[in-house]
Amino acid sequence: MAGDGERGIDLRDVMRWVGPIIGPDRSFFWLAIVYGVGISMLSLATPISVQMLINSIANTALPTPLFTLSAVLLVLLLVSGLLGALRTWIMELFRRRFMARLVADVSLRAINAANPYFADSRRIDLFNRFFELINVQKVVPSLLIGGFTILLQAAVGFTVTSFYHPFFLAFNVIVIILVWVIWRLWSRGAMRTSIALSHEKYAAAHWLESVGASNGFYKSASHIDFALARSEAVTANYVAAHKRQFGYFFPQTIALAVLYAVASAGLLALGGWLVIQEQLSIGQLVAAELILSSVFYGIAQLGSYLDDYYDLVAAVEELALLYTIPQEAPTPPRAVPLLPRDSDLAMAHVQFAHQGGPVRFDFAIPHAAHLVAQGSPGMERVFANLLKRHLKPDNGLITIGGVDIGALDTFELRSEVQVLDRPAVVEISILEYLQLANPAADPAAMIRVLKLVGLDDRIAALRDGLQTVLSFTGYPLSVGKTMQLRLAAAMLAEPRILVLSPLYDMVSRPRLEAVFDSFTDKATTIIYFSNRPEDITLAGFLWLGRDRQQVVADRDSFDRLRKAGGREALADAVREEAVREEAARDPATMTTSPSGPRDA
Repeated sequence: MAGDGERGIDLRDVMRWVGPIIGPDRSFFWLAIVYGVGISMLSLATPISVQMLINSIANTALPTPLFTLSAVLLVLLLVSGLLGALRTWIMELFRRRFMARLVADVSLRAINAANPYFADSRRIDLFNRFFELINVQKVVPSLLIGGFTILLQAAVGFTVTSFYHPFFLAFNVIVIILVWVIWRLWSRGAMRTSIALSHEKYAAAHWLESVGASNGFYKSASHIDFALARSEAVTANYVAAHKRQFGYFFPQTIALAVLYAVASAGLLALGGWLVIQEQLSIGQLVAAELILSSVFYGIAQLGSYLDDYYDLVAAVEELALLYTIPQEAPTPPRAVPLLPRDSDLAMAHVQFAHQGGPVRFDFAIPHAAHLVAQGSPGMERVFANLLKRHLKPDNGLITIGGVDIGALDTFELRSEVQVLDRPAVVEISILEYLQLANPAADPAAMIRVLKLVGLDDRIAALRDGLQTVLSFTGYPLSVGKTMQLRLAAAMLAEPRILVLSPLYDMVSRPRLEAVFDSFTDKATTIIYFSNRPEDITLAGFLWLGRDRQQVVADRDSFDRLRKAGGREALADAVREEAVREEAARDPATMTTSPSGPRDA
């Protein structure tokens, strides 16, 4: 989007952003426009009534036409007021519906994001754009009620007065051309700089969020100067962007004010001269003054509505970023269900490109196997991403229980395949976190798994116990305790496949062995990637190399695979160094690793 701002903005860009954001609410806008048309037509009631009154007094001087005219004017103005009230009510309904729809849209897009690790890619501040809904809620009604009314009244007023005399027609055309010139001269620059200003606003917010999340890093003599200098820099960037934006908006406002003064004076001179020449009646002059004076005053007020419009452009451009979050492929329309409690895992001829060279997976893990695993650098992450469908291979077949995971419902797949690789949770209470793992689990089962993983004493020491609300980092639990909590939740969920990362090396061996023993009578395949495989004994071992994978039952065979893998890892390092050297020589050859989102 930023690139759009740099090359210039026009109405086509604005409509492209507006479409998915407020387009679904167009029915509200059409109603508001219809009411606005009625109000604009009824706004002519007063000047026309005055014209008729002057002509009536001049010709008859009778009270009956006066009272009749007053009664008709009262009715018309009451109808106009009713339409205005209905328009305000419609815009209030729009505000409510827009907020509800935006929350639903963004929630679904975040959940279905192809890469859901927004914090890892430093994109978590993307969701600050949600607050642009406040600008949209304020600006859209303002433009539809105030700005549209001015334009519509101007169109009606120019049309009516143009029939008074050809000179009025020419005068009105000149005013319209001048308004268009004022718009054309400064509007593109104003839209472009409004977007740039909004970007600087969010850059400042991103910096302040990073300071707030620094956990005291800048409370140091060697760091505070950097923080203050960066704050000064983002402030200076914002002020400079604001100055550039004002440089377009302010001249436009002045030009509209000057046009108002010149047009009002010109109208008086032209109308008076036509009356002197007896080409215009006094009633027509008064009506023209009433109609066009309000039109010209409205033109002078367009400056504030143009400011609202530029705010709307910046707001929809920012909100459009939420609608450009890459989405993963939708679930097949006829998703295949998994067979009951069958956890066979097979990867057949699975091939894909990876940093340092191609990778080929071809192995099978039997139902309910418990394996200690190691692999070549990066293979653990790739394996997890393949299972969760964050990474799709170039070719090959991945099956669970004999069913292709590509044919499964994505949400069901990720309930049945759990990868515990990071000390991160969602901001809910410990009790809610465990309940989400298995809504049918009873409180006794929760306490039992907490005791098994060694968390019962730590949670008992918390002031709120199970009601303690965790931050997304797991605080007030430590990294190790957070991983133990995730393991307890997995024990309640009983997934078909459970993958543990080397972070569980922090947990004592007796504790892990007790957890693994609890899965003995369950249909869960456990794959434990460990940096200390010699300390853990399970039913078998898994080696994941780039082009060789194998499940073995004895430790000696596994150790031989690890030694061979060390030579493979050395070859991988040589290949990766060659890739980096080639990229340094020709930056255009650099590509993004297709290994999926970072999981460690």
